[in-house]
Amino acid sequence: MLYFFQQSLNGLQVSIHYALLAVAYVLVHAITKQANLVFGSLATWAGYIVINWALVLMLLMPGKTALPVILAVIVAIVSTMALGYLIGRIVIRPLARQGTLSILIASLGLAIVLEEFMRLANHSREVWLMPILNEPLVLYANPAFPLQLTTLQVLILSFAFLLAIGVASFIKWHSFGRAWRAAADDLAMAELCGINTGWLVIATFVIATTLAATSGALIAIQYGSITFYGGLIMSLKTLFVAIVGGLSSVGGACAGALLLGMTETMWSAYFDLEYRDAMTFLALSLLMVLFPTGIFGQATDAGRV
Repeated sequence: MLYFFQQSLNGLQVSIHYALLAVAYVLVHAITKQANLVFGSLATWAGYIVINWALVLMLLMPGKTALPVILAVIVAIVSTMALGYLIGRIVIRPLARQGTLSILIASLGLAIVLEEFMRLANHSREVWLMPILNEPLVLYANPAFPLQLTTLQVLILSFAFLLAIGVASFIKWHSFGRAWRAAADDLAMAELCGINTGWLVIATFVIATTLAATSGALIAIQYGSITFYGGLIMSLKTLFVAIVGGLSSVGGACAGALLLGMTETMWSAYFDLEYRDAMTFLALSLLMVLFPTGIFGQATDAGRV
């Protein structure tokens, strides 16, 4: 039973990253009504920046670990936000009204370009960061199997919880959130009502990019590594999670991410790891067939939080 509880805590850690990516996807899809496969690659982009910059800053600041990592995270998020602004302005905004598969095709091309750039820039090597704040915090002392988390895991869980509350509150109460909900219901009507939809599309994509960059930064810090070829897989899982959760529901995206994270973790804990992704996609596909409008939210219910 303690092993099950430990794996449940581990599953929460995995779910955090999927939740950030799923919310990013939902924010953009609610307005454009088109699939977007670039967020996983943006996350890996930020993760590579975190690790590379952290290693460089550690050489420039001998004996220090936390400060170089914090500075690297800031650099990664800010630079990825700038990249997101360029993508939103040059690619997403012009294609937002097409009503076809244009954003899907464009985002797939962007994802491939970003992954190839990271691969070439790092000479086809994975980069690694030494463990930080990995002191175990025992939650339940048992001689046979102690239930524990590391300091870093506790900090990530706390940060993710606060970030989830902040994003939900921002969407629900801020004027941007009201404009976003209006555009999610009807983009053309929102523009007729005086909303600058061009600016809204770009701002939404920048916010979504920030969430994806945060996910990538947390992955790099938590696991000490990130792979350039994992971006598209994360994007596909994010797409499935968003559909299962309801394509316009932020809360549904988080619930779907929790379901995926727990499923992957429990499969890894009790079954053959090699078949995890295959079984995950099979389970998500089955859920999409059984619940085509989503389990936790309706795909047509734009603006739900």
